[in-house]
Amino acid sequence: MTFLPFSTPDVDSIQMQLLRFAREAAAQRAPLPGELELTSRLGCTRQQLRNALQALERQGIVRRRQGTVTTVDPIALRMSVRLEEQFEHTDLLNRLGYSATVEGLSSETIPIPGHIAALMELPDSTLIASMRKRWRADGKVAMIADNSMPLPDGGDVDPQESVFDAIARLHGEAVVWEVTTPGLATLEGELAEQFEREPGTPVMTFEFIGIGASGTRLLHSMEYHDPSLVSYSMVRTARPPWA
Repeated sequence: MTFLPFSTPDVDSIQMQLLRFAREAAAQRAPLPGELELTSRLGCTRQQLRNALQALERQGIVRRRQGTVTTVDPIALRMSVRLEEQFEHTDLLNRLGYSATVEGLSSETIPIPGHIAALMELPDSTLIASMRKRWRADGKVAMIADNSMPLPDGGDVDPQESVFDAIARLHGEAVVWEVTTPGLATLEGELAEQFEREPGTPVMTFEFIGIGASGTRLLHSMEYHDPSLVSYSMVRTARPPWA
């Protein structure tokens, strides 16, 4: 006889774990397991499972019909990691059902490098907080980011603080939009070691310039992503032929 545990996971935990099954089902082009198997594997009640399924159904990620299997829409699953949305990377990985962790690898105050100064239209004498962080998904390195944030006089940054929170605190305005340039790079040297990959491994890159409502350029970020873990989607509206 199987007994339910005295305490069951909360709704967010169930939904996150369910997303993991959805991601695996989409990769295998298979339906989700049945309710009995899912409740057993998730350690939750059938009502809790149904509530989580309803939440994913409202997002279009799963399709349910009475008397048939529950299927996953791979396009809707991709929509949960849209490039045009601003997010903390930990939240993005959680959306996909990964167990996400983040750690600071380095943090220092330095004069702004010339190529970043040119992009941000700042003098070469500007001091920046230069921070490198690493994110893991289920223990595997998913992304490393190099963030550069101009520092006002006397300002400092806690390496554990969200970069978006730090910008709002120090500059009195938030990043309201970002210019993003995707690219491709190969891992070499220290970056390959920190990514725990062989030198020469290709990774996807995104270069961000974060801009405030005043037009001030508040952030430069270069991100290196493992495309085998997370792929990104964008929504582009096609112009009607009569326009």
